[in-house]
Amino acid sequence: MRVLLISDLHANLPALEAVLKEAKKIGFDEIWCAGDIVGYYPWPNEVTQWVRENVSRCVMGNHDAIVAGLVSPEYFSSAAYEAILWTLKELHEENRAFISSLPLYEEIENTFLVHDTPLEPMSMYYILSPQEALEVFKNTPYGKIIYGHTHIPVLYGYNGMELKVISNLDGYKLQEGFRYMLNPGSVGQPRDGVPLASFVVWDTDKNLLIHKRVDFDKEKVLKEVIKRGLPAVLGYRLFKGY
Repeated sequence: MRVLLISDLHANLPALEAVLKEAKKIGFDEIWCAGDIVGYYPWPNEVTQWVRENVSRCVMGNHDAIVAGLVSPEYFSSAAYEAILWTLKELHEENRAFISSLPLYEEIENTFLVHDTPLEPMSMYYILSPQEALEVFKNTPYGKIIYGHTHIPVLYGYNGMELKVISNLDGYKLQEGFRYMLNPGSVGQPRDGVPLASFVVWDTDKNLLIHKRVDFDKEKVLKEVIKRGLPAVLGYRLFKGY
C-alpha cells in the first residue's frame, strides 16, 4: 500500500492542488493528514471539504483545535490570531463540525498519527531537535510516528542505541530494527527556507519513502490574502519559505 502523508495544509488551496497533482504521478491508495487543515490562508471551506471527502485518517492540529473551541487563540502571533478569527467567521457549520470531530491522535496498528507530540497531544510542543525526538522514542512504544506542527520535513530513526537524523528523505528505505518518527513537512506554509510545498508517499510494502517538493501559485495566494483582508505577511512569507 502507498500512503500519501500530508500535514499543515492551512487552507492553502493552490498548494494542496499542486501537491495532489504531483502525488498522483507517484500513485497512492490512502491519504493521512497530521492536522492543521485551517489557519493562515483564505480557503478554509474548500480545503476542509476536500479533507472530508478524500482523507482516510486525519487528526486535529492546534489551529483546528481553536475552531473546535478547545484552545484559545490568545497565544498566537498577531498575524495567526487575525487569520484564525477570520477563519472562525468564514467556516461553514458543517466544516466546523467536521473539524471539531477530529481525534487528537490515531493509532493504526504500530503507527501513531498526531499533530505535535505523542507524549502530550495538543500540548503544542514542537519536536525540533534530536534530543526532543529521543525523548519521544524513549517514552513511547510505537514503531512509527507520523507528526507535523513544525512545518519542517525530517525523519528520525532509533534502534535503542543509535539515533539517526535523516534530512534527505526521498528514496529512503526504512531499516529493520529501527523505529521512526516522520514529519512530511507542510503543504500550506513551508518553514525550512525552501519555498515549496512538501509531502511524502510511504510505500508500506517496500518500506520506502518518496519525498517531493512542489511549487505552487504563490502570487494567487498573496492576492487572495490581500483581497480577503488577511495579514499580507502571510502571503509574502511563502516566497521565502519561512
